Amino acid sequence: MADPARGQEAGRPRWLGLPAALAVIAAVLLVDVAAAAHAVLIGFLSLAPLVAAAVDTTRRTAVAAVAATVAAIVAGLPSQTLGSLDHVLRVAVVIAVSIASLYVARARTLREERIRRMGEIVRVTQRAILRDVPPRAGAVALAARYVSAHQDAGVGGDLYEVVPGPDGLRLIVGDVCGKGLPAVQLASAVIGAFRQSAIVRTRLEEVALDLDALVAREPAPAHGATFVTALLVEIRGPELWVVNCGHPAPLRHRPGAALAPLGQEEPDRPLGLGGPRTASAPHRWAVGDRLLFHTDGLIEARDRTGRFFPLDRLERPLAASSLEKALDGVWDAVRTHVGGEPRDDVALLLVERLPDGGRRDDGSR
Repeated sequence: MADPARGQEAGRPRWLGLPAALAVIAAVLLVDVAAAAHAVLIGFLSLAPLVAAAVDTTRRTAVAAVAATVAAIVAGLPSQTLGSLDHVLRVAVVIAVSIASLYVARARTLREERIRRMGEIVRVTQRAILRDVPPRAGAVALAARYVSAHQDAGVGGDLYEVVPGPDGLRLIVGDVCGKGLPAVQLASAVIGAFRQSAIVRTRLEEVALDLDALVAREPAPAHGATFVTALLVEIRGPELWVVNCGHPAPLRHRPGAALAPLGQEEPDRPLGLGGPRTASAPHRWAVGDRLLFHTDGLIEARDRTGRFFPLDRLERPLAASSLEKALDGVWDAVRTHVGGEPRDDVALLLVERLPDGGRRDDGSR
């Protein structure tokens, strides 16, 4: 699973606070000498440590503070005001601002360190809740992507999981009704229950009933009921079964055919609301077919005029040479349509049927 936060951190440029602070000192001294201001501009040297404190480390801010103080003292030499009351007061201002800048730099770096540690905790939590899917499971290739609507959160109420079942591969994609920590907690509980039930239950409908009972036991929020839309799938070679609990149907990409939803069955009620749990008649998919499982953050992504994301724009991305490149293309198409980051969480799970033995047509595994 890609980690956007880590990629952004890796691409962040080094801070240029100290060079900028030294440039401020040089500029103030040059203007002071050129204008023959008689050290009147010394006070502006206090901007240097402030600039460094805003973006640089405490140690480099201290270097900027010392440089500004020395420059303030030396600036009294050309005008022969060194040691005068006016010169001493101006130097004192630079020293006072420098001390304050050190405090600001220290407080900022400590806060950034706390945020960095919290971000690491979020990444660990995300990996614990949404584990990386295996790139191969028998004759099925897989790839997944999750992007939270809250850039600093990393996790949300959307979920997916892939586990080996008694006779094949079982997977789930779902979306918890709600936001914030309660949604994350329920998503984690559903994933944990699916991991256990999908291994021991013989029928996919029984897995859905187990999850239904789990969600129904959750306390209802003040604003309404607790439920989870979910799509449960079992893959056995060329056939797959689906239990749709109020979730958007997966999209099938088949070379030479138009992108279309898989099946037209009426979905059951979401998990937690009760009702029958029925599996669809077996769908058949051919070698080379790709299925995109997604949450409603994809289909409900809107542009600035309120238009929903047109699914036909996924035709080209889903034809990419690899599943990871296909998901990159899907996400780029969504961001282009929205004009930035979507306002809802988006979970994507892309699977492809490979020839028996797990080999692609080009012979790679």
